Amino acid sequence: MGPLDLAQDRAFREMAFGWLAKNSSNGSRSLTRHEIDGFQEHKPEAPHRLMNQEGIWKPAPLVATLSVTSGVASSRHNPYVDRVTDSGLVEYAFTEAPKKQYQNDGLRLAHAHGLPIIYFRAVRKSVYDAYFPVHVMGIDEGRRVALLNLAETLGPHGRIDVDFAPQLGEIEVKYRGQVVRRRLHQRDFRSNVMFAYTSRCSVCSLGHAQLLDAAHILPDSRGGSPEISNGLALCKIHHAAYDANIMGVDSDRRVHIRADILREVDGPVLEHGFQKRHREMLRVVPEDQKFSPNREYLAARFEEFQSAN
Repeated sequence: MGPLDLAQDRAFREMAFGWLAKNSSNGSRSLTRHEIDGFQEHKPEAPHRLMNQEGIWKPAPLVATLSVTSGVASSRHNPYVDRVTDSGLVEYAFTEAPKKQYQNDGLRLAHAHGLPIIYFRAVRKSVYDAYFPVHVMGIDEGRRVALLNLAETLGPHGRIDVDFAPQLGEIEVKYRGQVVRRRLHQRDFRSNVMFAYTSRCSVCSLGHAQLLDAAHILPDSRGGSPEISNGLALCKIHHAAYDANIMGVDSDRRVHIRADILREVDGPVLEHGFQKRHREMLRVVPEDQKFSPNREYLAARFEEFQSAN
């Protein structure tokens, strides 16, 4: 296959983004490397894989880099753990290998031509969250990094994030870094909780990823950590009920429904979604005990439920 012109290159990227959106359920679930490799089986006109190994990937016929891939963020010695600047841009390090400088050139060309790329962020070994389309906003030659803007990437529930409009003032620009870090943290947390709970609601067993949230047992505002044991996979209605203290979960993992809801008469959703869940044990918990909901966290949160009622 010969080199592509800019229009052909852009068309290929749009096809790749569409495929990623479909296969990640509009960003609501992570993808394994095996699933990502399946892109080449998508259509005859998809001759290039979407990622290589960790690092920068530029298929030869493309004008510029197609994707960059980071390793697991918890790995202390991994050179691909990326820093978020105060202005909300992700710093992606250039490769240092002398024979792979063409990869760095690919990022420069993506910046020069305004070509969007894919940012694969590892959440576990061979499992990735895909952020797209990502634009290379600049190249810091001194620090040897590309500056990636995640402002308009596909959000975790299929939304396009628009928090970072370019007309923001200086104070808001400084705040962007905090927002981006929080978004990355939330998406990492969600991915790991969904993995541990096999993408099923712990209360009702609903198994559609787009309808599920990763709920904190103890929220960030109360010092809750991003560990899986501080999370529950909940469908959106049970997540809302948990946050509103309509539903609580005690330290024995038993579900409790607020007393006035138990007395209410209002159709099958209320009956089957809440009243029949009262005093039931959680239906889905992680098989790996180290990921199970922490009993101390559950007890502290259940005290809040009792106090509110």
